[in-house]
Amino acid sequence: MPIDIEFTPLLHRRTKIVATLGPVSSSAKTIGELIDAGVNVFRLNMSHGDHASHTEVFNTIRQVSNQKKAHIAILADLCGPKIRCGLFENGSINLLPGEQVIVTTREVTGKQGLIPSAYHQLNQDAQVGTQLLFDDGKLELLVEKIDQTELHCKVIQGGELKDRKGINIPNCEISAPALTEKDYADARLMLGLQVDFLGLSFTRKAADIELLRDLMDEFDRPAAIIAKMENHEALINADEIILASDGIMVARGDMGVELNPEEVPIAQSQLVLAARKLHKPVIVATQMLESMLTQTQPTRAEVSDISHAVQSGADAIMLSGETAAGQYPVEAVAMMDRIARLNESYQWQTDHFRSLQSHSATPPIALHHAVANAIASLSLDLQVYCVIVMSQGGTSAAVVSSTRPSAPIVAASPKAATCRKMNLYWGTVAVETDTDAIEAHHKLASNLANEVFGANPGDRILLLEGFNINPNQHSPAITVLTV
Repeated sequence: MPIDIEFTPLLHRRTKIVATLGPVSSSAKTIGELIDAGVNVFRLNMSHGDHASHTEVFNTIRQVSNQKKAHIAILADLCGPKIRCGLFENGSINLLPGEQVIVTTREVTGKQGLIPSAYHQLNQDAQVGTQLLFDDGKLELLVEKIDQTELHCKVIQGGELKDRKGINIPNCEISAPALTEKDYADARLMLGLQVDFLGLSFTRKAADIELLRDLMDEFDRPAAIIAKMENHEALINADEIILASDGIMVARGDMGVELNPEEVPIAQSQLVLAARKLHKPVIVATQMLESMLTQTQPTRAEVSDISHAVQSGADAIMLSGETAAGQYPVEAVAMMDRIARLNESYQWQTDHFRSLQSHSATPPIALHHAVANAIASLSLDLQVYCVIVMSQGGTSAAVVSSTRPSAPIVAASPKAATCRKMNLYWGTVAVETDTDAIEAHHKLASNLANEVFGANPGDRILLLEGFNINPNQHSPAITVLTV
């Protein structure tokens, strides 16, 4: 049997693209080019830069998006309690395998044989036998003795340790608060600017998310919270974290340090499925096109990595350094767009996304699950041209998107903020419209099907409305219309 690799790309890409902005990509010109190349959400990394520069970039994104009439969302990624070592006399030290060194929580400058920890609870959280990983796992120490502020360690994997490199402590409960003073200040800045999403780094449990929600009570329009899954504790508490959040990010950088490398893809697949079952968007991130930091073409392994994320049904795939500091930011987005489109075309032409459609097992099931499954089945059985969703706050669109219907989705809302939020949802094209038009929903549905997807007279479409952010107020209705 010949292998067919020729597939016509779909008109609208289903998987969304998140791109991190940085020194090489923060100008209005480059932001516009990135939007044209396919970016749906821009990420601001709060670990770098100051409030003035972040505010300037934020306003530039809004300005360029408005000029292009595109509902581009902004995700501000908070630093979180990143554990780091301190400073060294000469900027670094060399660690030799088998060497005995001391890691201290005292306020000192490091030197050969002495590593200062900027995290002052390290001596309380670690135990004898604890593994300490430095610089994304490149260096490894084993704690052999703890004497008050001093952790006596043996070097397992040596190398050069530079100032302020990160420390990971696998399988260890960290007592550091989920939000640092910097996080509170950064979050207040972004909430004041009306950011769309806040990324919560190193989420460990649902209570971490509630801390951020408490802060949001100070503001009229809160942001959606994206919980970053990047440590062992987050995997243990995955269900409660997904329930408490508005979406998750599979942050494979730190996760890849705390887990064995072969475990990361398995964790990724399970997290994508778990988030989809709860109608929460899921972003797959880190090193997706790492080679395009300096090269115009990706490795074949990177292409396969992106293809796996797309075929597993992730809502979005993310670029970090590739667009923040790489030499080819626009080309990286264009490449990611091409990879996603071809894989989606293959999925659609072989089984109409049937393999992604979620169906709960044993009846009775929750109302939103049942209606969402019905939409997915009807879109395939009736070969409808598209699904139109009326959504005030984005809940209805999230429910429909999570089932991965074969037909593309148009989500109409009178709120620009809702449209930006829905731009993260798989397969969803967000359209802002006025309240009067939404009330005349049958006419609006036909018009949107024609304007967005070019539907012709006689084409069937599905119309869904009636889900609410409060489950007690659900009153969903599915209507089959003919354009």
